[in-house]
Amino acid sequence: MWGKLRSITGRRSSQSSDGQSRSSSPADTERRNGSGMIGALHENPRRTSHGNALSNYGVKLDIVSSHSQQRSQDRRTDPLGLVVLYTPERSPSADIIFVHGLGGTSLQTWSRNRDPDLCWPQKWLPLESDISLSRIFSFGYNAHFSSSGSNSIASISDFAKSLLFAMKFGKGEDGEDLKVGSLPIIFVAHSMGGLVFKKVGSHLGILYFQEQCFLHLLVPWLMLHDAFCCVSMLIGFRQAYLQGQSNDDYRPIVAQIRGVLFLSTPHRGTNLAKLLNRILSVSVFTSHAPKQYLAELNRNSLTLEDLNETFRNFASRLQIFSFYETLQTSVGPKSMMILEKDSSILGYPGEVSQPLDADHHNVCKFSSREDPNYQNVRSVLKTLVLLFRETDKETKYEKVVPNRRNIEALLHTFDIPSNDLTSLRDRWTPGTCRGILLDETFQKWTENAGSNILWIHARPGGGKSIQAAFLIDHFIEMRYKCYYYFFKHDDTTKRSASSLLKSIAYQIVQDTPAFEQALNDMSEDGLQLEKMDARSTWHKLFHSVLFKLKGTGPLFWVIDALDESDSIQSVIDIFATISSSSFPIHVIVFSRQTPAIAKGFDRISSGVPLAIINAEHKLDDIRIYATNEMKYMHGKADVRNDIIEQIVERAEGNFLWVNLVLKEILQCHSFAEISIALDAIPSGMDSLYRRMGMSIKNLTRVSDKDLARTILMWATYSQRPLAIDELLRALQPQFLAILDLRFTISKVCGQFVMIDSNNHIVLVHQTAREYLMNSSDLPFSINSDDSHEELFSKTISVLLDKQIRSIAAQKPIIPFYTYSATSWPYHLNLSRARSDDSLTLLIRFFQGPHILSWIHILAILGQLKVLIFTAQKLTTYVHKRRKIDASKMPLPNRLSDLHLLELWAIDLLKVVGKFGGHLLQEPTAIYKYIPQFSPRNSALFRQFGSSRASPLTVTGLSESDWDDCLTRVSVGSEHQAMMAICSGRYLAVLSSVGIVHVWNSSTFEKLCTFSHEEHLLTMCFSQKAEKLASYGFLTTRVWSITSRRQLFTISNPTGIRPLCMTFTRNDTALLMGSDLRNIRELSMKNLDQGWQECEISKSSEETPLKGTFSNAPTAMAINGDATEIAIAYRGSPLTVWALTEPRCISKCKRRLEHNKNPGNAWTGVNRILWHPNSGELLGIYTDGTVFKWHPLDQSHHELETNSRATPSELDCSLNGIVFATSDVIGAVNIYNYERFTPIYQLSSEDMVTDLCFSPDVRRFYDLRGSYCNAWEPNVLIRMSDMDEAVSEVDFEVESDAALEVWAESRAPITALSAKPQGQLICVGSDDGLVELHDIIDQEKLVVGESVPGMGIDHIAWDENGKHIAYAELGGRIVIRSVVQLNGKIKSEFGWSCEPSVSFKASVENGGISQILFSPDSSFLLVASLNTAELWSLQSKSLQAVYISPTPDVEHKWVTHPSKQEVILVFSVMTIMALGWRDLKERGRWEMGLPLANSARREKEDNRQSTLLRQNSSGNIASPLEAKHVIDQVIATRNSPYILTCLSQRSSQRSQSHRSHFHWIELSSLNPTNVEASSSTSVVATITIPDSIVATIEKPLNILGEDLLVYLDKSFWVCSCRITKENNNSRPRTEPEHQDGATTTTRRHFFLPRDWIDAESLKLCRVMADGTLLCPRKGEVAVVRSDLGSEW
Repeated sequence: MWGKLRSITGRRSSQSSDGQSRSSSPADTERRNGSGMIGALHENPRRTSHGNALSNYGVKLDIVSSHSQQRSQDRRTDPLGLVVLYTPERSPSADIIFVHGLGGTSLQTWSRNRDPDLCWPQKWLPLESDISLSRIFSFGYNAHFSSSGSNSIASISDFAKSLLFAMKFGKGEDGEDLKVGSLPIIFVAHSMGGLVFKKVGSHLGILYFQEQCFLHLLVPWLMLHDAFCCVSMLIGFRQAYLQGQSNDDYRPIVAQIRGVLFLSTPHRGTNLAKLLNRILSVSVFTSHAPKQYLAELNRNSLTLEDLNETFRNFASRLQIFSFYETLQTSVGPKSMMILEKDSSILGYPGEVSQPLDADHHNVCKFSSREDPNYQNVRSVLKTLVLLFRETDKETKYEKVVPNRRNIEALLHTFDIPSNDLTSLRDRWTPGTCRGILLDETFQKWTENAGSNILWIHARPGGGKSIQAAFLIDHFIEMRYKCYYYFFKHDDTTKRSASSLLKSIAYQIVQDTPAFEQALNDMSEDGLQLEKMDARSTWHKLFHSVLFKLKGTGPLFWVIDALDESDSIQSVIDIFATISSSSFPIHVIVFSRQTPAIAKGFDRISSGVPLAIINAEHKLDDIRIYATNEMKYMHGKADVRNDIIEQIVERAEGNFLWVNLVLKEILQCHSFAEISIALDAIPSGMDSLYRRMGMSIKNLTRVSDKDLARTILMWATYSQRPLAIDELLRALQPQFLAILDLRFTISKVCGQFVMIDSNNHIVLVHQTAREYLMNSSDLPFSINSDDSHEELFSKTISVLLDKQIRSIAAQKPIIPFYTYSATSWPYHLNLSRARSDDSLTLLIRFFQGPHILSWIHILAILGQLKVLIFTAQKLTTYVHKRRKIDASKMPLPNRLSDLHLLELWAIDLLKVVGKFGGHLLQEPTAIYKYIPQFSPRNSALFRQFGSSRASPLTVTGLSESDWDDCLTRVSVGSEHQAMMAICSGRYLAVLSSVGIVHVWNSSTFEKLCTFSHEEHLLTMCFSQKAEKLASYGFLTTRVWSITSRRQLFTISNPTGIRPLCMTFTRNDTALLMGSDLRNIRELSMKNLDQGWQECEISKSSEETPLKGTFSNAPTAMAINGDATEIAIAYRGSPLTVWALTEPRCISKCKRRLEHNKNPGNAWTGVNRILWHPNSGELLGIYTDGTVFKWHPLDQSHHELETNSRATPSELDCSLNGIVFATSDVIGAVNIYNYERFTPIYQLSSEDMVTDLCFSPDVRRFYDLRGSYCNAWEPNVLIRMSDMDEAVSEVDFEVESDAALEVWAESRAPITALSAKPQGQLICVGSDDGLVELHDIIDQEKLVVGESVPGMGIDHIAWDENGKHIAYAELGGRIVIRSVVQLNGKIKSEFGWSCEPSVSFKASVENGGISQILFSPDSSFLLVASLNTAELWSLQSKSLQAVYISPTPDVEHKWVTHPSKQEVILVFSVMTIMALGWRDLKERGRWEMGLPLANSARREKEDNRQSTLLRQNSSGNIASPLEAKHVIDQVIATRNSPYILTCLSQRSSQRSQSHRSHFHWIELSSLNPTNVEASSSTSVVATITIPDSIVATIEKPLNILGEDLLVYLDKSFWVCSCRITKENNNSRPRTEPEHQDGATTTTRRHFFLPRDWIDAESLKLCRVMADGTLLCPRKGEVAVVRSDLGSEW
């Protein structure tokens, strides 16, 4: 047989019968290398034995025909590189690129029977309408299979790079640039060419083809070679896409790739690889050993998995179509499937899969234009070309990426569980699982027109997960919208209901644009779902958004392994409400049949249709599975079938048992051995597990048993499955130099452990974990307590490495260090607290520098929530340990050790709460800045606050412990704060004069104010937090938060007081309940109708109950869906009405044991609100008792309160976990809602008028006087990060009593000025106190005090530092002289202040805006909005008055730095020079471009764009006309420049929201060269680059000549040197070097976010020596750094 083989292409080097080498001729070599022809093997005399070997595989080899020879020769004519097949006459709309597979060519791959007239991309597509408007390319590359040689090492990555290079630099026939990437690109890839495409995006793992296969010479294998070669090449197509994503040179081209057609792509490899390697292993030619690249193309190949994993991150941006073969490919006398369907489709959301009636070879070749296969492919191409032509693709594409990033941040997920699906697909046996499709219950479930649930249950190991994967593929094939999730008990990130919902939501986003946009809006509004429990997430994403979208469904959700979830009840309760969706949702749940699950489904079956399938017995599937696994077993078919039937009979429906049995019997060498093995293997999993355990017990080496125990321990108790490289490191140093961990696991672990397709170490099944945790059959114990203690010891010891800081700086971080950093608290929590060894390790860790490196690693990983989890578990650990130590006499050092852990538990929470944002920006801040900003008594400061490595020192603050108060903001000292609401990123506070103040709820930046111009009664945010509605005595107004404009105003009904108001109908209507017991609606789509009374209003006036009397309601509350309203009275019971129909739902009847008036079955109610998730009402009875009540089941609970005062206000967190009450004596109490127990109490002397929670529930706000305080207690940080699973089980409580905190309030600082030289600053506060502070000696001296209620507005020093002046709110000016004392003793302040001058300035309505000393201290300028007064300090009289020629325009006054007799006055348009002694004009300059012109232009734009809306009542919405003001002018003696800050403000008292910063050359402001009376000169300004301006929050000073110091948007103190270059108006930003990088700015340190509010930001400044001053809670923080010395 071998003698029939003949040479086809000439002689190659081969072995003759005499062993001599024969060389190829030069002509032959040229022919091979130049044309990419298939090479051939020479005749070999060793044909008999190897022929028999091949025959064992059922392969018959025939003579190579002359047709094959011709085929190889024809391939020489196909060109290489990017070849233009067709160009339209007019401008093309898209580019279509064809990529062949390995062994293919640029033309013949697409030509049936190698006929050039059948090359359909070149001949037929140009004739198709729409497609004819596209350019068509084919990419050819040297992809021939040579049996050996130097060119055989080319890799898919190389092919991908060649493709990218050709796309970027390709030329046409005339040498012109092809400009690929200027148009949308569509790829068509056959087989392995698709994998080349994937590689075009990121330099991933490369598949190397070390040498090429020889099988193409064997003509009977020619078809197999073609098929398999193409299989191989598709890898490269995908790799090309991935490489381009990571290469800046190619990224613009890759950005234009919009779609791809995969034609039989082996995304998951092929089983043929194993068969081909077997043949190669018996090859007669020594050069044809088994190929590595063949192994990499096998199923479960790690290379393919890595490629698919990376490509999946980019795939959501592409239109993906996968075509798969359905016919077997002829291979010699036999036929076989080259690629199964499951390997040919990706299973990604949005992917379209379609079968083609072709084998693998002809799936890319068509017989005619009428060929149905061609028409299918052509239709897809036409659809894509039309889509890209009719849409603005570039804009659309660029918008997708930031939207997805926002959504990923919102959901805190970046993944679709496709890895889990892929792993299950790979384990599926074709032909199995199809019985479910014929099941009558399943068919009825799928045909149901409404939402429903199907529960499929089976015993453990019954193949439920494989069945789930099969149904997912089935739904995808049917083109249903299918989304899925796999619960994993061995992965703590895949156990919770929240993770399920976020994953499903992320999948729906991929193909539902409306849902994507809604979630993107939520993210931009500041919503944080990471902290919400499952019920809140369900309500926020699904009930409130998805279920209301029209045309979205039906949707199919497949949920596997519900029994492995740690929040089973939450999942079932959530699914109980799917019927509220506007479209059908079909949910399939797979699980074991447990009592909890059965009871849960039974409970919800009355509310949602439920079907149940018992999938216990699947004998046919087991038979198919066993037959497939044993098909390669040698021997007679009847004997093999008998073995299969024995296995099926004993399997009891358990696939896991069958799998383990097959593994064992397939290792047998004879049927006799198989029979003995079957007899020895017990039936049932318990017996089989015991047998597996005995195999471990019978290990002869002690070291093997130890290794088995360690591996089993990690597989059973790790927080998530470890990867192979992680486990290898975890086993060190106890077990060194394990050569092949896969082999070792198979030998020592008794088949309990497997390595899954993701390369992770896992147990074979969840039941194996249960057996191992409780078994006594093993030679060792792996019980939970001991194992977790051992794993804790291992993980924390890794972090105690002396090199941990340098390891933390490595990128990427070593994987097992990542696991250790995130998981040691998990293992500590599950180990025994009584272990002294664990405590010793903990103390060693927390006492040393390793703790900082650990935080550094978590910051790099973005896993700061681990710090919160650790704080919770440390507190629990200390609590347990104290109980243990109470029974014995603990050592004194142990008491101090536990105290240290308590301190760190607090510090870890505060690190996240106060520094989390900055730590994520700069992880090394944990070493350099955060300890210095921590209070003196904190563990952070004690251990690391005096570190020499830090450039910072912080003084001036008296706080020794952490403060729960983040900040406080004011509505104006003369006004009362009345109401607070918070939604998304906005916090709104209503003042007593009808003004609404709006802040950013995270940064507390003042965004705007809305003046309703009348007394306000209530206000509310829209659901999307884009609008705010305010209801006054006379009118209702709706405002846009984003544009800061009033949208409309409408007249209110007369004599009505609103008790509640909310947005409804997708924010297009307002619903209001009033004290007249009626409900009214205002439609924003029809404002002419005004407030319309609802039908329900009449029904609410029903006859009162006996013993009640009708009166005005005390409170009303509308539920979240606006379907029910609760009405509370003092003289009647609380009643709930339906809003959709006039029907009373329920009345609250207080139980007699609670009722303090036994004669009535009810009690009046003062306050009510709806719980966001449970349907319960939370309220306060008139007797002060707090209660919760469910209107449907009448469940009722009351709160035992010990408060000294009756609760007056009430609010519940958005996630429903906690609620808060406040009272008039200043106390705020926070309670756990589920338990109805107190967890926190804040006491203060100031009365609370209102309170509310932030959306992320990390803080709450209360109103006291004119202030809104933001509080962030530790208990809320813990609760906000508590997993919802904790709410289903009892979590450990630290103590029985709530944590009590006393709030100290100092008067805020309102004025601050530093002595020009020296160490003194002068500070004025809101209570009228003026003090001198010595910032070095840290001493204070009271300078003066105004009358009560007169705060200090301004403070100024004279230039020699001998006088200070301050202005009181009422206009009184006080000047004092400052004298340094001689012979100071320690108890004395080193300075004294003597009264000098005081007078009352003439103050306009706007008050005093600035005070300024003259350089010689002879005069004091007192400026207001329109005038300025010059007072002589010698005569104590008014010297001159200046009246502004531009009324109502703000000015800033500074002394001319080089001409001391001149004062400069800056406004938006002009700069004036006035004489210091008479305020007479000496010169005038107009601002040059771009400052003044931009101001004029923007002012004109605002005027033209102002829209006035008028409703039927004649009310006109007042425009928010913007104006420009000078916010700040910085001039110093040392700088030749003056910095000006121009901002844009609205007439509605908004804070500045747009800024321009400009350098002005001091030399151009020369008053001696300007004749004031004759002309106005233009002064040139230097514009700071936009890249820098965009980051500036507030300029702080100019140091030296040109060093600008500023605070950026993230509150980092930065500096940038700005100089003028070449005498033009463009500045030069000098680069500075930091850590080897060249930058234009330098970040020095940040300010903690709780230091910054509107007032402190305005007063924050940097002194001439670089010292920063920042007011904070009535004190001044002094921060010294390298700022003044390094520049």
